[in-house]
Amino acid sequence: MDIISAPFNDLLSFVVDNRGRTCPTSEIGFPLIATNCVSNQALYPSKENVRYVDKNTYNEWFRAHPKPNDILFVLKGSPGRCALVPDPVDFCIAQDMVALRANKQKVDPNYLFAALRSPLIQDAIDRMHVGTMIPHFKKSDFSKLSIPLPHKNTQKFIGDIYMEFEKKIDLNRRTNETLEAMARALFRDWFVDFGPTRAKMAGQAPYLTPEIWELFPDRLDDEGKPEGWDDSLVGRQFDVTMGQSPPGDTYNPDGIGIPFYQGKTDFGAVFPQRRMYCTAPTRFANTLDSLVSVRAPVGDVNLSEEKCCIGRGLASVRHPQNLPYYTYFTMKFLRDVFSSFESNGTVFGSINKKQFEELSVIESGFEKLFERQVMPTCSKIVANETENRNLAQLRDLLLPKLMSGEIRIRDAKKMVADAL
Repeated sequence: MDIISAPFNDLLSFVVDNRGRTCPTSEIGFPLIATNCVSNQALYPSKENVRYVDKNTYNEWFRAHPKPNDILFVLKGSPGRCALVPDPVDFCIAQDMVALRANKQKVDPNYLFAALRSPLIQDAIDRMHVGTMIPHFKKSDFSKLSIPLPHKNTQKFIGDIYMEFEKKIDLNRRTNETLEAMARALFRDWFVDFGPTRAKMAGQAPYLTPEIWELFPDRLDDEGKPEGWDDSLVGRQFDVTMGQSPPGDTYNPDGIGIPFYQGKTDFGAVFPQRRMYCTAPTRFANTLDSLVSVRAPVGDVNLSEEKCCIGRGLASVRHPQNLPYYTYFTMKFLRDVFSSFESNGTVFGSINKKQFEELSVIESGFEKLFERQVMPTCSKIVANETENRNLAQLRDLLLPKLMSGEIRIRDAKKMVADAL
């Protein structure tokens, strides 16, 4: 079946464009969404490490603001990354990106969003990059980007099922954020703030089950930690394996060998994203090892979904007694310490094995108890992340086939129903 196409710019009714102008910022106010907040792996933009603008700047400085269901589109840095504008809109957008409003008379808005994220269009955008140091995609080149246009009913079906997948993935992701925050709070209370011991000293009512409450020391020692707990080092408590990149001719994207991860750029929300495979692995991480980036940025953490090969940008960390979640949250809480190594190295921040193993941690004897407490929560996180991986694979399988007419709607409906 022949599919017609249309220039990208012909499918738009409005473009919110504030690029090329540096926005004045303030300490509080409206979040300013920058290009680092937009990812093809998340439905909506994140608000991590955002700056803010005051009310006057919001009202007077910008040419226009995004509306709900507009598409945020990155022009510089990682051109082509897209995210949807939520309802209500509680932010404004910075330079080097635009907000696109689909012309509903010409294209289904959800279909346009799905098409822009498809491998077909992402590859086309990659081929149109300009700039050697910082890639960018010119707004004037929108007319050169061709978007396939199936029949309107097919567009609507593709757009609707794409959004079903994305909303389910987004729900799982937000659920995982809540679950991880709960486990992280428990780790902080026990091993950072020493909450139970401090509560006992203050004569406060127990807030843990009696059998667990009784186990915690009644006092802090002269160094400010619970009596009987010891200062230790990462290298004493954990096994650390620094990555080593195998020869470049042993990498492939075709699933031959075992998954290979090089650094932070391969990380996802919990598990790394499968990008490359390796036929001659040199250094390994095992299932549920903590993967820590050891080159800029230092200290970002993922869990290994499976046995994999790790390159020089990563280290794997495991506890000898098989305590993956205790290990994971220990690495998470070393983030501020890891960040102090960002200025090491001639170009990129880095941490070597000796420095890594000499980082300070607490040895309490409560490590196994913590593992048991968070196991149900972390098992849900892993299950949600695995489901997201499977949903994303099916989405990415169906999308190009539907766009090209290779697969029929009724066949896709059954596959989607089985998955969702």
